Amino acid sequence: MTLDVMLDESNCWRISGVRTAAAFFRAVSFLVPDATHMFLEGSPDPDIETLLMDAADEADYAAPIGTMWSWPQKNRRFSIRASSALFERLAEAASHHAEPEVCDHVHFYRGQEALAQWFDAFVDPLLVSRSVPQERVERFAVAVGGSVVEGAA
Repeated sequence: MTLDVMLDESNCWRISGVRTAAAFFRAVSFLVPDATHMFLEGSPDPDIETLLMDAADEADYAAPIGTMWSWPQKNRRFSIRASSALFERLAEAASHHAEPEVCDHVHFYRGQEALAQWFDAFVDPLLVSRSVPQERVERFAVAVGGSVVEGAA
C-alpha cells in the first residue's frame, strides 16, 4: 500500500476544539464510517499500544509522517484496520489516559483516498476531505464539542 497523500488544506473541512481522545474515538465513526485504514503515530501507553497491535494489519505505514525525530521515547507508527469496534475500545481506553499517551498524529483512509489527517492531534484543527459530506462533519463536530472553523466551508 503506497499512500503518503497530503490533504490540500484549502480544500478541506477544518474542525477545531476537539480536545479529548475519548470523545474523538467515540464519535469518529460518525465522521468516517467508511474508513478502511487508520494510521496512528506517537508514543502510546502500553494499554493503547496493545489495542493497536491487536488491530494492526500487514500493510506498511503509508500516511505522511508527522514526526521525524522524537525524544525521550521513540515515536511508533501503526497501520490499523479501521472499525467501529476498535474505535469504541480506543475511546474507553483513552478515557484513562492523557492525549499524548494515545497518539500525536492520526490519519484515516478509504482505500487509497485520504479522508482525514490530524497532525498534532488534540491541538491543531482536524483536516477532513471535502469528499466527506458536510452533514457528517457537522454531526461529528457537535458530538465532540468542536466546531467547523469559519472560512473552511
